[in-house]
Amino acid sequence: MQKKVIFIMSSGHSGSSLLSLILGSHPDCFSAGELVGLPNRYRQKKPIDCVNMTSEFWEKTFGEKGLYELASVLGNTRLNKYIPLKLEKKIRQIFKKDEIFNPYSFMFSKLDNKRVIIDASKAYPWIGEKIQAQEFTSGKVEAYLIHLVRDGRAVVNSYLRKYPHWDMAKVATEWVEKYKLRNDFFEKFNPNKRIEIAYEQLASNPHQTVEKICNFVNINFVPSMIEYWQYDHYDISGNEGAYSLIRRYRGQEIEKKVEKINGDYYNNIDIAIKLDLRWQRELAPEKLEIFDRIAGEANKPFEWN
Repeated sequence: MQKKVIFIMSSGHSGSSLLSLILGSHPDCFSAGELVGLPNRYRQKKPIDCVNMTSEFWEKTFGEKGLYELASVLGNTRLNKYIPLKLEKKIRQIFKKDEIFNPYSFMFSKLDNKRVIIDASKAYPWIGEKIQAQEFTSGKVEAYLIHLVRDGRAVVNSYLRKYPHWDMAKVATEWVEKYKLRNDFFEKFNPNKRIEIAYEQLASNPHQTVEKICNFVNINFVPSMIEYWQYDHYDISGNEGAYSLIRRYRGQEIEKKVEKINGDYYNNIDIAIKLDLRWQRELAPEKLEIFDRIAGEANKPFEWN
């Protein structure tokens, strides 16, 4: 099967971690989570695997040298402190030792039996830069784009829950501006390799929605992938709430930082996928009025009632 990378593009708090975990539960797929976070986590010596809070999988799979090179290339930093990255790339091309400059192909070479990588980094500049690599332009690896959208009221409410001191007018304005930029990128992407999915559709009807995505990327739908918590995952960064449900399934405690932001929400909900509509009871009327005034028109296609 042709090797593929599924890029998930979205705003924060739109379900990208959930979707990445579900797709990563397919036997042919590997969920990298937010691959954009690898360089910083590696440099700061933080656990790379944020589901299990270790870096053991990544170090064992890619090796110490391979992980260093992967983090360097993805972070656009020098592999050798004495040689500029562009110069090293040219030298390696001459000697046909430039595999690392095609990072997804390098990852495929270390991931046995995996033919699809899910990159939930979300940001369109990251996606735009990565698909310029030779592995994509040559057709060796195919790039697919999922634009994951969510009712803007739910998105801003999640941000305000996490950062209660933020100003609603500013958050709403940024939501509109960033959505337009993502949508512009989506419209310019190969129309045969792009799809828009609503978080609300995914959470309220996961089987039908995930089957639709599987058909889109031409992989067989495996019903058990919906129960993502039963599988091993090694995602780099993402939503701690989604990860906490995996840990809860394993009999581990919910982290204090998750409880501090979400209260008992992740302790009390079913592990099975559930539509999160907390914004309906948490957003005060005056904040809803501000959002509607600034972002109501842009949000109409995504309103979920």
